[in-house]
Amino acid sequence: MRDTFSLAGTLTAAVPALALAAVLALAAPAPVAAQGTFQPLVYVNGSAVTVFELQQRERFLTLLNAPPELVTGSRQALIDERLRAQAAAQGDVKVNPEELQAAMEQFASRANMSADQFVTELGKAGVAEQTFRDFLSAQILWRDTVRARFRSQVTVTDRDVDRAAHEIDQPIDMPPGTRVLLSEIIVRRGQDEDARAKTLIDRVATLTKTPAQFAASARQYSSAASRGDSGKLEWMPLENLPPEVRGTVAGLKPGQISAPIHAGPGTWAMFLLHERREEKGLLPEGVEALSYAEYLIPGGRSPQALAEAEKLRARVTSCDDLYAVNKGQPAERLNFATASSASLPADLRAELGRLDAGEASTGLTRGNALVFLMLCSRGKLMDTTTVPRTALKSRLEGEQLTQLAEAWMAELRATAVIREP
Repeated sequence: MRDTFSLAGTLTAAVPALALAAVLALAAPAPVAAQGTFQPLVYVNGSAVTVFELQQRERFLTLLNAPPELVTGSRQALIDERLRAQAAAQGDVKVNPEELQAAMEQFASRANMSADQFVTELGKAGVAEQTFRDFLSAQILWRDTVRARFRSQVTVTDRDVDRAAHEIDQPIDMPPGTRVLLSEIIVRRGQDEDARAKTLIDRVATLTKTPAQFAASARQYSSAASRGDSGKLEWMPLENLPPEVRGTVAGLKPGQISAPIHAGPGTWAMFLLHERREEKGLLPEGVEALSYAEYLIPGGRSPQALAEAEKLRARVTSCDDLYAVNKGQPAERLNFATASSASLPADLRAELGRLDAGEASTGLTRGNALVFLMLCSRGKLMDTTTVPRTALKSRLEGEQLTQLAEAWMAELRATAVIREP
């Protein structure tokens, strides 16, 4: 099952790795911690979080150029990690050392380093190796604990998959009406952290007055998957937007940015309207849909990455084979998608256009990773057989686990004894 929470979310939010190597290289060494920093900061069910741990976490996140709210939220994050570790101990769940090492290597690869090199650079900047290990192991431990506790409670039926597949295809059915081209910034926190989300979105609003600033803010602050594309969305019917958003967007003129919108508990949003148009009917039948998989290989177009891709090409004959390849690897290395060919970026559309189902390409890169791109199938977009059902079912299972994990976390916080010395 591909996870949609915890480790992947933390890595994505905390590591804008484009400048990570430079930040580490330029960071000034921190002074040796005074003895008082090892004093307890807070007790969580009798387990101490120390001042030193807080200082280390804040410095670690600062070196990673993490969003300010992640740095200022370090104290609460460490408290939550203690609660999760205690829950894991009760369930006798432990971190697999090999999995932790793999996560460290993957994390470090975003700065074009090995784990050992990354640890060395952290040390020069005053961050202990254990701080790095604790940061990653906490995510792995919680993911595995949630799996162990709730896996038997997660149920996704064929009807659920059919419904989700239909929702994927539905945007191609365009009744007459207004369609809008938007960019979004979504700030999402826990359901009980609405004030934190509001504080951040207000700060973003003060920094975001032009389309260029909106794109930069989306890349830095947004919690949505669209952050990777500067917040850009595809054309959509205005009626498809949630009611709390629709009225605000309807009042925008092209080029205008909305004020912050409350989009649910712990969730705030802003939108930039690029264009608006009126549709008179449906698209022609037979719109081509491409279902494809992307497996990311660290190293870009290095000889090592290209060699790994060729070995992979010899091993896999279908997209489903990639699940076994990605077993034990960070979930974000493997992505599935289904879209109309016309909606895809030109480079991706061109690569997929040269492939038959089951064939792969290594012509693209993403950041510091080589993209092993495989075409799963092609067909009419309204034909739900073009949707990779295994991937869709896995996504739905992950969403259920996320909801169960969030509810459990709220319960752990509510029943915990948290006190200062």
